[in-house]
Amino acid sequence: MELELRSLTKSFGAKIVLRDLSLRAETGYCVGVVGRNGAGKSTLFNLLVNVLLPSSGAIVLDGELLGETFPVAVKRRMGALINQGHLVEQLTAVEYLRFVARVYDLPNATSRIESLLGHLLEEFEQVRTKRLSSFSTGMKQKVAVAACLLHRPELLILDEPLNGLDVFSAERVLTLLGSYRNQALTFISSHNLAHIEKVATHLLIIDEAEVKFWGTMQEFTQDRDAYLSDALLQLLQPTVSTHDLTWLTNQAV
Repeated sequence: MELELRSLTKSFGAKIVLRDLSLRAETGYCVGVVGRNGAGKSTLFNLLVNVLLPSSGAIVLDGELLGETFPVAVKRRMGALINQGHLVEQLTAVEYLRFVARVYDLPNATSRIESLLGHLLEEFEQVRTKRLSSFSTGMKQKVAVAACLLHRPELLILDEPLNGLDVFSAERVLTLLGSYRNQALTFISSHNLAHIEKVATHLLIIDEAEVKFWGTMQEFTQDRDAYLSDALLQLLQPTVSTHDLTWLTNQAV
């Protein structure tokens, strides 16, 4: 799979939330998308899954220009977790993944469902018959990740997939994504830059609606501090607060 974004721009009225984003990525790339809150990351992800339409620019998949409505065949090639995905909470985890399997026309998905849930949910046997409404936030998130992977998508788009996960669960998901990386083109965002460092091959940095960096992880960290977080701070140079908070921090007050 090859994905090309050509001068992709999105605005809401007079406010531009993503400006002139261009890149080319292919199977085997895992693109870590980072930036401040409100920088345009979620807007990009919603454009990639056809939830939003670009104000200008184009999305090209395998040489074919995608129009206002993506073909069903294209959507079947995608797996996406956007805006903390919503599950059908009246179902059990197994029942929900069976529903997802029918959506993607997977007639014999039982072994896939059992292996994914067994791997991601350490407590799977204990909660096998429980409805998703009784699951913790982290458990629901792991079921959502499993739903994204069930049909072996060629384009995997994950917006903050590790939210709500403890350190052990996050490591398990990252390891799984790392092992799947060569099978797909992946876009992933996380506010925990250590997670991005573990799984990403490429880095897309967006700030104030504009691309500040696009390239390999190695290219970004070269000649910068070894830690991604430090290098990112150097690039974006966040403003220092001038507000007086001595009332909060000074014990003598």
